[in-house]
Amino acid sequence: MRIVIIGPNTPIPPKGWGAVESLIWDYKLTLDKLGHDVLIINEGNPNEIIRKVNEYRPDFVHINYDDWVGLYPYIQYPCAITTHFAYLERPEMMGPYKQRVFDVFTAYKPNVFGLSTGINDVYHNLAGIPKDRLFLNPNGVAIDNFKFTMAPGFGLKSIYLAKIDSRKRQYLYHDCPEIHFAGNIADSRFKKSSRYLGEWSKEYLYANLTEYANLILLSDGEAHPLVCMEAFAAGLGVVVSQWGAANLDTSLPFIDVIPEEKIEDIDYVLSVINENRTKSLKHRQEIREYAKQFSWENILQKYYLPNIHTLINK
Repeated sequence: MRIVIIGPNTPIPPKGWGAVESLIWDYKLTLDKLGHDVLIINEGNPNEIIRKVNEYRPDFVHINYDDWVGLYPYIQYPCAITTHFAYLERPEMMGPYKQRVFDVFTAYKPNVFGLSTGINDVYHNLAGIPKDRLFLNPNGVAIDNFKFTMAPGFGLKSIYLAKIDSRKRQYLYHDCPEIHFAGNIADSRFKKSSRYLGEWSKEYLYANLTEYANLILLSDGEAHPLVCMEAFAAGLGVVVSQWGAANLDTSLPFIDVIPEEKIEDIDYVLSVINENRTKSLKHRQEIREYAKQFSWENILQKYYLPNIHTLINK
């Protein structure tokens, strides 16, 4: 099958962090492995994007960049869009995104490969997109890239691994001695300390994430955060806000969800983190096994390729 993936006008694979760019590259690597032909278009000129799509003559086109939703009517091949905006499940926090992107979905009602059922529900209930145009399509993770150990060097510590900004809310917990922080700083409220580890490269992440007991992600908005899948691949449990729990089996002992009304109750949050850390250390092998359901090969064969075939058969 010939597939076009349209991404942002930035390097793919990314030279730095680039979560969406990394996801697109992982799509390509896995689809190549499964015998498909993939063209990534990360072009800034919309006319040139359409020209390259038509020249390639694909079986399917996957728009993976929110701002290119306006191209949908001009693509003459089976097509779907995946959005990565963090506040899709919080319309009250969409801001300018609503008019720039979400209202275009409302007008065009395209096929959507949503990262979670919650996101698809928003597109159905608020944008009026019919359910037969909404497909569940979670993120995956390249599990084999991650080192795994049963004896982490920082087994008594938790890692908060994310860009340090207002959405991720690290500033609420920067005084907590059990938490280490990694990520570039974009929030002046966050106080640096010896527990701030700077920004990790992908290579450092692959080699060192496994040295922690669990991962913290208490954002006020998320879609399907890749970092949680990465934590599982490295053997870590997770403590997430209710906005970061998409596609997770929250009945498992190594996954804990902090409700929004408790997010600033630091004593409560720390007690959950500490308990999760203890439990997660006892379940590291199970956590690694759990990660396998999010392997790219499994995600593509369970969701992505069947979704594509459904659209092609329409």
